[in-house]
Amino acid sequence: MMDGGTSSPDRSEYLQNLDNLKAVEEEEDKSSSTEGPDSPEISASSSPVPMMLPSSPTLDTPPPRYSVKFTDNVTKSGDTVHYTINVRKLQGSGEIITITREYDDLAYLDHQLVTNQKQTGILYPPLPPRPLTDAAAAETRSRKQLGSSNRSILGDSSQWSKDCNSLERYLEMVVAHPILGKDSNLSEFLERQDPPPRPSKLKKGWFSGLKDKLEARHSAAKDSDEWFAKERVWAATYANNIKDARDNFNEMVSSRLRLIQQMGHLAASLNITVAGNEGANAVYNKLNSGFSGCVETVKCGLENEVSSEETSLGSYLDLYTRCLDAENTMLLRRTSLMVEAEAASKNVEKAKPNREEAARIARDEAEKEFLDCSDLAKSEIKTFHHKRLADFRISLLHYVEGQLKCSRENHAALNQCLQRMRSFPVPKIEESMFDPNDNN
Repeated sequence: MMDGGTSSPDRSEYLQNLDNLKAVEEEEDKSSSTEGPDSPEISASSSPVPMMLPSSPTLDTPPPRYSVKFTDNVTKSGDTVHYTINVRKLQGSGEIITITREYDDLAYLDHQLVTNQKQTGILYPPLPPRPLTDAAAAETRSRKQLGSSNRSILGDSSQWSKDCNSLERYLEMVVAHPILGKDSNLSEFLERQDPPPRPSKLKKGWFSGLKDKLEARHSAAKDSDEWFAKERVWAATYANNIKDARDNFNEMVSSRLRLIQQMGHLAASLNITVAGNEGANAVYNKLNSGFSGCVETVKCGLENEVSSEETSLGSYLDLYTRCLDAENTMLLRRTSLMVEAEAASKNVEKAKPNREEAARIARDEAEKEFLDCSDLAKSEIKTFHHKRLADFRISLLHYVEGQLKCSRENHAALNQCLQRMRSFPVPKIEESMFDPNDNN
């Protein structure tokens, strides 16, 4: 791939390492992605489910030092939401520390983890987007989920539970990471009662944006390693597919939320009584009240189904949509290092005698950084695929169990409603019942 200048021990070692990287796929380092680089050919009619539900994957990863749990104690001060987190030390005393943090504290932790690490092959856990906490954001979210013509506003409490779950999953992934889990910034974040000092606002410099644009130009570069070439194709394709699945799933949830809202309006309308508590009016009011209770029962059943769907499959799709974006970002960083190493190798061939030694040093440094990144990236990707499949299995099981549980509960509740309506006493019809001047 890169050959220039007089051969040297470092150069021979680099070529040997590169050959080893290419041979890894054929020997023992198989990717665990179901649709990924080393997947067998699958016919269009064959089911992917057996491949997507592997037996318990085992990886040689060190146990985490902490466990984190977001509590239900969520408070809001102005537009700032404060989360209460229970942190248990898994090594040593095992004490539990209760801390309070806001989203900006987690954003600063993420910034520190990314900027302080010099290893470019790390697949960083994706930080969830900032929760929308002001009134305008609540109105926008409500119109998106309930329809543009809707005037109802979804409360903050309905969103806080989802935000806590997303942020908890983020911290769990950071804590479980073999490199990031040992970072001193993470320990300070989790063990201090007060949040670590942070700047009022995090800003990216202009050089960072320029670097991102330059790296994006390398996205179409041909990869020197077949394993990574296949992984790049798979990751780009799967990222689009899981994003579409997430968007379609959210649209389905939104349509059911709109149905729930309309059923609530119907139940409330049926409870509007007409004048008089005797005669035909009394029968009419009682019948509508009973039917309103049945509609309310169906509405509660749908709410439970939506909640179960969002906390199982919906949570998985949202998390791994962001994880695939993070993997593609990491692969792009590695591709940029590959292009730089190739350019450095060509510079050696073109260098004049008085600059040849400096060019060789630059080439060796670029090649070492690229090889180190490739080694770490391959390990990170394998761990990521094992975790992805294990989480997918768990989310599917929870989704199915939740649907079965809700279906049984809804069936029992609807059966009770049916029996109640069937047993509704229908009085004997008399002419006086319809005389507005005679309610006796």
